[in-house]
Amino acid sequence: MTEVGSLHLAVVVAVAFAAGLVDAMAGGGGILTVPAIASFGLPVGAIMGSNKLVGTSGSTIATLRFLLRGKIDLPVALLGGGLAAIGAVLGALALLALGKFDDRIARSLLGLLLIAMALYMFLRRSLGGASAYAGPTGRNLAITAATGLGLGFYDGFFGPGTGSFLVFVMVRFLKFDFVVGTGNAKFLNFASNVASLITYLASGLVVWKIALPMGVANAAGAWVGASLAITGGARFVRFVFLAVAVAIAGRMLSVLLAG
Repeated sequence: MTEVGSLHLAVVVAVAFAAGLVDAMAGGGGILTVPAIASFGLPVGAIMGSNKLVGTSGSTIATLRFLLRGKIDLPVALLGGGLAAIGAVLGALALLALGKFDDRIARSLLGLLLIAMALYMFLRRSLGGASAYAGPTGRNLAITAATGLGLGFYDGFFGPGTGSFLVFVMVRFLKFDFVVGTGNAKFLNFASNVASLITYLASGLVVWKIALPMGVANAAGAWVGASLAITGGARFVRFVFLAVAVAIAGRMLSVLLAG
């Protein structure tokens, strides 16, 4: 049995709230919650399974908030979400089959990719300010399908940074504005979270006494974050996205350098 001290739990619950707030606006909440859960000394499978419950709680609330305010393009969300769910199950099964894996190479590559994304967004200041989405063309459907399947697999297998990558694709390649792009990204992330969570639950890899209070806090943070994104508009979300992408990249690279 994992020992869970009251103070330790209070700290990770606070981290989960902050992660939900940030994740709802720009993705990247997992970079906070995964180390928080890992601090209890759990095996990799239990860390990822517990984190999926936390992430699912927040993404559910954020998705509902964006959906109720009409900030989700349903054809894109449903196509991408369905394939993200399939990809996430495959990713979770791959992780369970491989057991613990050495993620140092993944951290370095993803950290560099996030820095490149942030620099691109910073230099292209007009990107995401207004929607230029051309509708369900063959190109856009293909991008949506590939993104859902590919990033769904990544989310089920590893996870951190998924939301930020999804937002980037929605804004850069599908040309949504930042608010609707973030809403679409949350829907895809919600689908991948639910699918991979079911896989981890079936394997008994969720530590409820840690994941449940963190999930409640993450959901509360997601409600606040989604509300801020919707009211703040595209320019505000763009700023948060840049800050989060740089922070995630810095975290991944610092962990890599620290060994």
